[in-house]
Amino acid sequence: MEQTQQPSLHLRRAQPEEFPFLQTILYEAVFWRESPTKPALAEGLAYPEVQKVLAHWGERTGDTCVVAHIAGQPVGAAWFRYWQADDAMRGYLDAQTPVLVIGVLDGYRRQGIATQLIAWLVEAAARQAIPQISLMVAKDNHARHLYTQQRFVEYAATDDSLLMVRKIIF
Repeated sequence: MEQTQQPSLHLRRAQPEEFPFLQTILYEAVFWRESPTKPALAEGLAYPEVQKVLAHWGERTGDTCVVAHIAGQPVGAAWFRYWQADDAMRGYLDAQTPVLVIGVLDGYRRQGIATQLIAWLVEAAARQAIPQISLMVAKDNHARHLYTQQRFVEYAATDDSLLMVRKIIF
């Protein structure tokens, strides 16, 4: 039986021309749950709370993003970014803790891509002497287990979500 080799995964810092892909990943991250009321891509990205997540991307100090590619095609991305209390997104802990957003395209999930994206960002945070990163995850999202495996710990809970924090060793 002949074995076919899987194309290798390549991670690299996001390029400005990949912004539309980051929007797609943001949509995947926010609207991960299948629902008959799930908005179309353009509609979902227009929600004010979603729109602000990538607003003025790359213009803030600390904006850091990695994109995963297989066979030259982007399949996932993760980033962190700082927020202020008066204009924070879900996952905000404080102004010194950047918030992580991550997503992998359907069809590429559960293949270790998200693990590698997180590892890349943790290394980037360590190089920048960032002491911790945070994220928000729905309690019923299977990614919650990934975050726990990647040493995120529960910090606070709402009715349906968890604020999780990952300490960075540098």
